[in-house]
Amino acid sequence: MRSMAFILASVAFLAGFAVAGAAEPGAPLPIRLAVFPIELEDFSAAAAYAPPDDVDREQLRLSTEEARRLIAASGRYQLVDVGATNDEAAKAGKLHDCGGCEARIAAGLDADQSMIGIVTRISRTEYTVTYKIRDARSGATLDAGQTDLRMGANVAWSRGVRWLIQRRLLERAQDKPPVLAVAEIQYIDSSGEVTDQSADHFRRLREFEASLRTDLAASGKARSGVLDCPPNACSVGDIDADRLLDKADAAGAARLLIGSVHKMSTLVQWAKFDIVDVKTRKVVFNRLVTFRGDSDQAWRRAESFIAHEILDHEER
Repeated sequence: MRSMAFILASVAFLAGFAVAGAAEPGAPLPIRLAVFPIELEDFSAAAAYAPPDDVDREQLRLSTEEARRLIAASGRYQLVDVGATNDEAAKAGKLHDCGGCEARIAAGLDADQSMIGIVTRISRTEYTVTYKIRDARSGATLDAGQTDLRMGANVAWSRGVRWLIQRRLLERAQDKPPVLAVAEIQYIDSSGEVTDQSADHFRRLREFEASLRTDLAASGKARSGVLDCPPNACSVGDIDADRLLDKADAAGAARLLIGSVHKMSTLVQWAKFDIVDVKTRKVVFNRLVTFRGDSDQAWRRAESFIAHEILDHEER
């Protein structure tokens, strides 16, 4: 009986030790993440008369599945089922344009964080992919990332999503270049031309910005940062510089690139670009250049020159 009592006491002691051990802090629990379906933002020239079709929708579905697979496999996140939500913006694929309402929806699903993804179609063969992660309780932006400009039709969207999730969201490398956020470019046309080129100017601005991000990121000297702004309302003409800098700070950017293009006449345009240090709010780079012509080729030449000037400055 005495030996039995000793055995029982030993078992009780070991059980208590096991409970205490389980309560000790170990690996952090995975973050409960509500990953909403990836949405399409179409800025291509064909968007007005060629709305998203079944192929677009299928590629968005496949891209969403790829993102969720990679995120779940990382072990850092626990996916929360978002299929039960009845939110109208979610059903319409407009979460990217609802002012952060996805965080509120995620909170209702008992998630820690929300994530939305956006495929931005610049043309029928050019696109970028963006993700934004918010705290479900406060709605604050915790992380955001964007691919460089990618080539390929809609069947290539999942490839861009895979690159973004692996190389941005799940990247573990410690030696990372600073984040440079590129604001949308303000455009002013005082040329008085009879021909309305507003649609072409809009497209060229988006292409200019995407190419600039691509060239800067490809150099290895900067990573792209994404500003939390409404679509097509993130230039210095839409938001004052202080608020843009606040958004850059929230996105984890060290610097902010602000640009504007002024069309003076049919053949002459002026472009001004400033890079501002987000913490000190001081301009560390500025250029005022002129370029002739208002064609796709002229804009590409101007973008290449500006990118070269910025990179030349970064090397000093």
